[in-house]
Amino acid sequence: MPALSALSRCVWICIALTLISGCATRQPPARGVDYPAPLAATAKPMTSPPSAPLREWRAAGAGLDAAYERSSLLTDTFYKNADLLLKQVEKSGAMGVNRGWEASARKNGTWYIEEQRFADTVIGAGVNRNRMDLIDAGLNAIEWGFAQQVADGSFPCKDNYLGASYFVAATAHSLWLLDTTGYARSFAPRIEAIRPKLERAALWLADAGRMKAAVAQHDRYSSRYMLTGYALGASSRVIGNPALAVAGEEMIQSGLARLHQTGFFPEAAGFDVSFQAEALVYLLRYYDHAATADMRRELEAPMRRALGWLESRVSSSGVVQVANNTRSGRGQERDRTGQFRRVSAVAVSRAFGLARLVLGDNKYDGLARAVAAARQPG
Repeated sequence: MPALSALSRCVWICIALTLISGCATRQPPARGVDYPAPLAATAKPMTSPPSAPLREWRAAGAGLDAAYERSSLLTDTFYKNADLLLKQVEKSGAMGVNRGWEASARKNGTWYIEEQRFADTVIGAGVNRNRMDLIDAGLNAIEWGFAQQVADGSFPCKDNYLGASYFVAATAHSLWLLDTTGYARSFAPRIEAIRPKLERAALWLADAGRMKAAVAQHDRYSSRYMLTGYALGASSRVIGNPALAVAGEEMIQSGLARLHQTGFFPEAAGFDVSFQAEALVYLLRYYDHAATADMRRELEAPMRRALGWLESRVSSSGVVQVANNTRSGRGQERDRTGQFRRVSAVAVSRAFGLARLVLGDNKYDGLARAVAAARQPG
């Protein structure tokens, strides 16, 4: 074998040193049922990240999700009443049922870290409407969430693996969006303080033992594969940790393997339109700004099949069909507020809206607008 040049030796030494250190350097940016989930708040602090194999992990997407977040579709629909969104965040940063828990001096009731994921919507509205007060409130909600974090990176609440997956996904998406659109510069010290906390939470999710324990629930609720996969992949994108990228890719691939031949992701031994849409939102985001070039090629055909199935469950007037849903729209489950889970028109419209830009198919714009405007069932 010919001797390596000085430059080659230097490159390989740099790669080796990066892998040994956990590859943790940050690369600059280019919502009932109580689900059983492993509770590991007493786990020992993680001292090192999981190892990453020698394979490509860098994202190759175009970041078109940022254009979607700034689109007239969202301005005209879900971001239209921005002041109402602002009121969803307490001055302390608490959101959803966490507001009541906090108001009762944290003595009564239950809190859920996943409730803080709606910070992502508030930040998205801020970017869309160019309102710094919304971005400030959204970051406040994220900071409230991380103020509850314990030493091992987890959150000591019920259903903490599921909840952390939601919260990590929302945080990573928010930071990516702010980085991509330039708003991060105005909140730089706060965002830099969030990044290491996000990495600790993502590494807690990526622990091999916890991921294995989560699989039984993920197999029953397939959308969770895409949720956790995106949470890890997007965290890798904003932090620069290749081990998170690899763990996220493996989660996504496991989720794709669950896709039914007709195009739905199984939910509770059947299908559910709301969670099909949620899975697609995370999958489209992953494809857009967290997947490698190889994964993007692997994802496109299954995503189009899943979108086709979702389209088949929407009427020409935008009404989402709930017949035979296993989880939403028919009184099957209650959400964290105790109310029966309604069909999520927001998720369905978002899936179509994202597909319009990310996949470049104009037909999805009309579908997204029709669903957003229609009066939906239970």
